Amino acid sequence: MAARSVVCTLINKTGEPLSLADTRLDHGIFTPGETPPATCNGAASWSGESDGLMTGTEGRVTYKGPSGAVTLHWNNPFVGDNDYGATPAGDYVIEEFQGPEAGSNVSATCVVGRKCRPDLTGPKATDEPAQAPPAPPARPAAAAPEAPGKDSHAPKLGGQLTVITRKDWLVDIAWQAVNCIEWSPLILEITENRHGSQSGAECPGTLPAFPGVKEGGRCRRSHDALARTRVEREASCDAEAKRLRAAGMEPSAAEQEARKKHPLLYNDFYSWCGDLVTWVFWKAWALRGSPEDKITKTELGKFLNREALNGAWQPGKNLSMVEAYAKEAFTGLLVWHPPGDGYLPRPGDIFMANRAAGGHIAIVADYEREPPGAQPERGADLFTTIDGKSFDLDRERGWLPSLEKLRKEGHAIELPAGKWQGVAQTRRRSNDKKDPLRGFIDTSKLREVLGYR
Repeated sequence: MAARSVVCTLINKTGEPLSLADTRLDHGIFTPGETPPATCNGAASWSGESDGLMTGTEGRVTYKGPSGAVTLHWNNPFVGDNDYGATPAGDYVIEEFQGPEAGSNVSATCVVGRKCRPDLTGPKATDEPAQAPPAPPARPAAAAPEAPGKDSHAPKLGGQLTVITRKDWLVDIAWQAVNCIEWSPLILEITENRHGSQSGAECPGTLPAFPGVKEGGRCRRSHDALARTRVEREASCDAEAKRLRAAGMEPSAAEQEARKKHPLLYNDFYSWCGDLVTWVFWKAWALRGSPEDKITKTELGKFLNREALNGAWQPGKNLSMVEAYAKEAFTGLLVWHPPGDGYLPRPGDIFMANRAAGGHIAIVADYEREPPGAQPERGADLFTTIDGKSFDLDRERGWLPSLEKLRKEGHAIELPAGKWQGVAQTRRRSNDKKDPLRGFIDTSKLREVLGYR
């Protein structure tokens, strides 16, 4: 028996035949006689094993069907924890993925299904013969970003971590953050694995191993210590307010002064909308495989506020760094366009808005120029953005319709009270009074050097 091996089993619950599309071995070999089969109707199994002294096995296998594709990844190194991943595409979803974190010779199982799975119980008794459902229209590869719908979505909690793979459209990376992947690992990656409960980033115990993220594997952070710090700070704030009231200050003014001296402990998010935009472009760089040939970490670190890139987190700089860089004409990678200069934004560009609390930033998903002779009630260009969005069940009532819609679709989400972070699709007009347009940033050159459209 090999020193390391992984037996992979793909269970097909899509209702469609799957065909082997691609295999890749980064380490080791396929076990002789146990290579991936050409088709997967009910289930398919194969085995990867080490080949050589003190080596492991790592690889990925892709199966495609009429409505999508699924890629399984495994890694059983000679030293270190095992890790696995599954990436669905198109209409396919990962319903379950199991694989042990430790063990020399192990098995992993993935169950793939469909978002809109047809009724497989057979036609119901009617006077009319059953009609076969029409075949879905063919969609050219990478013709447009994958749009999950028009409504903002709350994050789905739980489920299997979906490993994000290379896409042709940069905005595809952003779409995967909209109600598509397990939320806690995404939060932990975006925030460089800083944990805490105040903003809803409950640590799942195991951190995802993504390129460039400082830590992976079992979490070693002391969450109890963070909780104690928060309690101690609130106690100090209450004591300060009490002292000021005793000195004759009005209660409301005393509370405000005490809060200035002892601010709330937001240890997870400095700028959630900026975190998301930064993460999208950083992930695009990380997924290139060999990104140093066209753009370096140093250059990205000038406008992407990531510890993995610039070595130090700079609070509140997610927005100002991007805008300042884009306004430096000599850079070329980002170009600033103020409102009214005639620039037509494209998917993957950056939208920036004015807000009293410091502004807002988002990724442009589509843009529709106002047609000549448009009705007066329109009067502005329409566009969609993908936004990092805070959401509070006690305050932001706008999320409740989305939660109800998901419940009716069979995806009920039970969220506790308190502050959470999500990603929303927002339909906008260029003359909106809420989030008024500050400017667009042309990212075409950056997308080019990253290898994306």
